[in-house]
Amino acid sequence: MAFTDHCDLFASISEDGINLIAKHVLAQRPSLFNYATEYIVSHQKLACRPVAHTVDVTNHGNPLFTTVPALPVFGADSPPVGLNFCVQAVSATVDFAPGNTINLPAQLNPPLQPQHLALQVRICGGLDCPSNEIIDIVPVIPPGQEGDQRVPPQEIVLPTRRLQCFCIDAYAVGHIQAETLFGKPTLIGHVDSVHVDGIAPPGLSANIDCYIRTTFELLLREKLTFPAATMLFNISLLNAANVTATLTPNPPIPNNPAIETDQLKLFVNLQIS
Repeated sequence: MAFTDHCDLFASISEDGINLIAKHVLAQRPSLFNYATEYIVSHQKLACRPVAHTVDVTNHGNPLFTTVPALPVFGADSPPVGLNFCVQAVSATVDFAPGNTINLPAQLNPPLQPQHLALQVRICGGLDCPSNEIIDIVPVIPPGQEGDQRVPPQEIVLPTRRLQCFCIDAYAVGHIQAETLFGKPTLIGHVDSVHVDGIAPPGLSANIDCYIRTTFELLLREKLTFPAATMLFNISLLNAANVTATLTPNPPIPNNPAIETDQLKLFVNLQIS
């Protein structure tokens, strides 16, 4: 049976294609995936992982990192003190049902269920752990001599000799559904469950899982939400004023969009008025 037996247009993209795109995006827009304090940005050998990037990034002077504020030492406010750190997403992989690329952890109840996708992201990070000798350089200000209270005291970011680095693998299981946004059928990814390997105790693990789930959900909504017609590429017919593209309903197509045979599939009908 041909893919267009019950629709006018058919489009699909394979998990291999998406993973290749992810690899290119990581290398071409590294600052979207690597975050560090100013000192680490200017001393990149201290980062937890070398940042893979294309020659275009270097030739155009594009940043490898996004600069973020130092992590505050809570309670230290006269003067305030911050610690250097970095967070890096070093790889990202997607696996469409039936699931043969990512080995899901037991906490996500493998195998991957029909019409679902899995994500695996390796995240590396590190925090400065200053020695007592470095902590001793922070001046002690006697009570009542903090200066003009209208002027916030300047933060001291302790110098860093190395970061204490670690890497974790974050997994997510989700699905894609069609919703109407701005009057157009739009594909939106949703996260069903997440798990981060190697985190204990259970309360800490649950909090980190919640943060990662929220992050993935927002990233899918903000960065990977796109009109269904995008999967059909630049078909000039779709831009005609009297042609409307709609997703083929059920019946005859039971799942639209469909995640199966390692692909994301889309079936579209055309209405000409």
